[in-house]
Amino acid sequence: MFKVYISKAKSRPLDIKNNAASAYAEIEKARTVGANLVVFPQGFLTGVQLGILGDALYLRKAYNDTFSRLSAENPDMYILADLCQQVDGKTVFVNALYHEGKVSDGNSFEIDGYRFASFNKTADIDERKLSRADFSQTDCVIVNESAPVYAGSRILTRKFMKTTSQWLGVTVICALGGYGYTSHPDIYMPATGCFSDKKDYFTTTFTEYINGENLFDIEKGHYGDVFITRLPSLQFDIAFNQNPLVPRQLDEKEYCLDLFSLQSLSLATRMMNIGCKTAVVALSGGLDSALALLVTANAFDMIGLDRSGIRVISMPGFGTSATTKGLAGDLAASLGLDMKMIDITESCHQALLDIGHDGKTPDVTFENVQARMRTLNGLNLANAVGGIMVGTGDLSEVALGFSTYGGDHLASYGVNSTVSKTVIRTMLPHVIQLENMAPAAKAITDILNIPVSPELVPHGGEILQKTEEILAPYKLIDFFIYCFIVAKMSPIEMAQRASCVFEGEFSPSYLKEKAQMLCRRFITGQFKRSSAPEGARLTHVHLSGYDRSVPSDSGMGLFNYFLGE
Repeated sequence: MFKVYISKAKSRPLDIKNNAASAYAEIEKARTVGANLVVFPQGFLTGVQLGILGDALYLRKAYNDTFSRLSAENPDMYILADLCQQVDGKTVFVNALYHEGKVSDGNSFEIDGYRFASFNKTADIDERKLSRADFSQTDCVIVNESAPVYAGSRILTRKFMKTTSQWLGVTVICALGGYGYTSHPDIYMPATGCFSDKKDYFTTTFTEYINGENLFDIEKGHYGDVFITRLPSLQFDIAFNQNPLVPRQLDEKEYCLDLFSLQSLSLATRMMNIGCKTAVVALSGGLDSALALLVTANAFDMIGLDRSGIRVISMPGFGTSATTKGLAGDLAASLGLDMKMIDITESCHQALLDIGHDGKTPDVTFENVQARMRTLNGLNLANAVGGIMVGTGDLSEVALGFSTYGGDHLASYGVNSTVSKTVIRTMLPHVIQLENMAPAAKAITDILNIPVSPELVPHGGEILQKTEEILAPYKLIDFFIYCFIVAKMSPIEMAQRASCVFEGEFSPSYLKEKAQMLCRRFITGQFKRSSAPEGARLTHVHLSGYDRSVPSDSGMGLFNYFLGE
């Protein structure tokens, strides 16, 4: 019997010295449990993301020398890791087998009569590249990939690995890296798995990963006769689907909980990597801040931090209603958190007077000063308690630029930036079914039943401004976001598709107007996205990176052309 040990040690970005110490400790653990081979996920010593340092020769040398040294110091252990190389100006990680300080091919090797094949890219396991005959003498396939994950992708990975094992007739072991890896621009969800005719195991949550198995037995022999499918990808449907931002081939609840788990892990990873144990959440009583608070509480639970480190603040201003103020307090209390009330009306009034505003006219300056004052207080409090301010803005707002520059568009780290308003509405009923989130069920249900509002103008005590009346229903906005960003449709194509999907709910002229509005706001809001806080890309629809941006001073001539104007 051959034993394979999968390292589950935490790896901090670029911290080669401490990561090497963790690797040494993992080798000792592997030896203690009688393992013959210890496997480190791809890019373990650097946490994969190298940024501007990716082409630094000294970094590659340090990476490769470190694994060679670890191998020389542990000559009785085989180590499957990787070499850090530069190909076409890009840093890549290539599988390598280390033994007695020497390095050899890590894609195909033999140890004590057991034959292994390994891949550091799941995409390489595909019917176009592999045939069963290629593995007639192979006893085990190891996938030690560290790849960015989107919500739902791990679910498909599990299914694919199981099918691969059945088709090839060999044991398939997964060592998917990510524990402690970077939290921007992507998130890496750690997971271990083992599939054979006798075992069907795969971790699906961070808690399972930490507490689950990482020592697997390999037997000789082959089995199975199932045809392998191609590597699956998330599939979306805008033909007759009013919520295309949720993939159609996955169970809705499973997808939503996976997304919530990734949001929580991204925040937990950021806090672990910067050594932070305190977070500030500005709670408004609306959807976005409610989800941000749930994510924060779950992140604290995930890594064993006391929730007392979550500082919840509510900052009523000129337009805050009694309804949302009460809901904010209810939600905080349901999670066992104290909420500090900071009334910003006086400070906002003074700020307006300071610039010569009359402090009364409800214009854009009057509205924006409140958002900026809230952000100022939140960031100042985060400084005071040695924590970070959790951003609440969602994808719908990010795409439309519907936030205040220097106000709610800023934070220390954004957890909702790739989650749209309709997806948040879809997620929350599933999230409150989780055991540690269940106490918030009533407060969340009440929040789901009130209209979305910026609450920035005076009123008679209740919600006056309604965002969906100002812009458009969010189900239409998010439908257009998918059409524009993913399907790359023109405004007229977006309107035509929406007229079919929403079956006469909106007039053709209204759809054209709102499609044009989205395109216009998307372009003019680019300067806000360019200076937005960091956050992980958690869904297939994100607006992070140069390839998802546009010049913010562009004209609208292209879109007017398609509208015949």
